[in-house]
Amino acid sequence: MDLDELKVQYKALLEMEDTDDGIFEFKTKLLSSDADEVLDFHLEILSKGDDEYLKRDLFAFFSDRKDKTHVGQFLYDRYKSGIEDLNVKADLIQILGHLRSKYAREVALENITIRKGDLRYRSIIVLGWVGTHKDLSVLNDRLLNDPDGQLRGYAATAMRQIWFNHPKTKDEILSYLKAAIAQEDDDRALEGIIITAQELLKKKLGLKESKYGDVTGDYQTAKVKTIDALKAY
Repeated sequence: MDLDELKVQYKALLEMEDTDDGIFEFKTKLLSSDADEVLDFHLEILSKGDDEYLKRDLFAFFSDRKDKTHVGQFLYDRYKSGIEDLNVKADLIQILGHLRSKYAREVALENITIRKGDLRYRSIIVLGWVGTHKDLSVLNDRLLNDPDGQLRGYAATAMRQIWFNHPKTKDEILSYLKAAIAQEDDDRALEGIIITAQELLKKKLGLKESKYGDVTGDYQTAKVKTIDALKAY
């Protein structure tokens, strides 16, 4: 792998009117090696990119790398080296989650109560991907106590993700949702709680979630129905 050639190709990509025109050719070159110097370059261009769509592609490309074990170890080592840029740190947490790295749960738990909201957000969703019943109490703390209503809602949907992977957690999750919804008034949090309850109970409680994740319905009416449906838990 000629790193200088890769850098030249990336510069040419940035100069295109539409990066989509050259992204797949660049991807082939970028993913042709999992050497540390290439991974460093990949992480560097991800962190410095201003193009939202290009950044999305570069982020996804980590999951397409061949030696995922090595890539996970490399990213964990970078994380442990003391990354000061919190945006890079957040990206590392989420990429480790996408890779289902053995380190993903560790880094998520380390950042799930951090003051910066994006770190908590990434940690919550990663814990949903890789967590087990042991992590439900951590998510429940976010469900009850996170200062951001949207993140409280994400904590509920992360529990739903754990249930997908560990169906026996159903009753425990429903008991957490029951306690949380009784004190919740933020629509963003209610959304996560109610759609999770609907999924686990297999009942229509007033909200409709599209295949794209869009949610519609009357939140307060759905809240009353959900509280009633959770009485048994």
